[in-house]
Amino acid sequence: MKHLKFCLIAAAALVSSTFAAAEQKAMKSDVTIASDINYLLYTPKDYSGSDKTYPLVVWLHGGDQGGSDIEKLRRSGLPKMVEEGRDFPFLVFSPQNPSEELLYPIERVAAALQSVVADHRVDRSRIYLIGYSRGGFGAWSMAEQFPDTFAAVVPIAGGGIRHYLNRTNEKTAFWAFHGTNDAVIPLSDTVALVQRLQELKRNVRLTVFEDTDHEAVEVKVLKDEAMWAWLLEQKLAGEKAPSGP
Repeated sequence: MKHLKFCLIAAAALVSSTFAAAEQKAMKSDVTIASDINYLLYTPKDYSGSDKTYPLVVWLHGGDQGGSDIEKLRRSGLPKMVEEGRDFPFLVFSPQNPSEELLYPIERVAAALQSVVADHRVDRSRIYLIGYSRGGFGAWSMAEQFPDTFAAVVPIAGGGIRHYLNRTNEKTAFWAFHGTNDAVIPLSDTVALVQRLQELKRNVRLTVFEDTDHEAVEVKVLKDEAMWAWLLEQKLAGEKAPSGP
């Protein structure tokens, strides 16, 4: 009996000692986010000869252009239009997703954008965001995470998390596009996000292209002159500096 009592006391002492050694500290990381992202930057032909400010369009490409080869970006989207001779009255910032498989690291994109805006004559009330496919996911996410930055957001054949849309700026305009024959990203993904914005009384519109697949919708949107005219009319009143991580 004495032996059992001794064992119980020893066990209790061991447990007490174990709990006394455990602790949970409040810590703070000093690790900074690397913003070493490759990107293309287009400036209008009259940029160097003027002192005025210009709108800026952020272009987030689709999934097949990620990685480290920046030349991939010239194959489609806004960079391709620039290569083909299209003149735009705004700067175009085209960051490359460093991953070939994962979604855009939007904190790094935001940090790079912040640097570009600081170094160029950008009208901060007229910064626009267009994203296609994987870039469409990035566009929805950046609108939620950095609501004070964009006057207008144009997600093309993308998707996102509808529950976070309440974080978007009430003054930001949205125009979403999708194709009925999209076998990569379901049309319903965009519809759900647009419906949520409508519930939140946001300025949002949706265009659905009939008989249009995932690849074709990108070209249709970027060649839609009505979209460009609408985009350049948008302005974020009382804008703040582009937010970074």
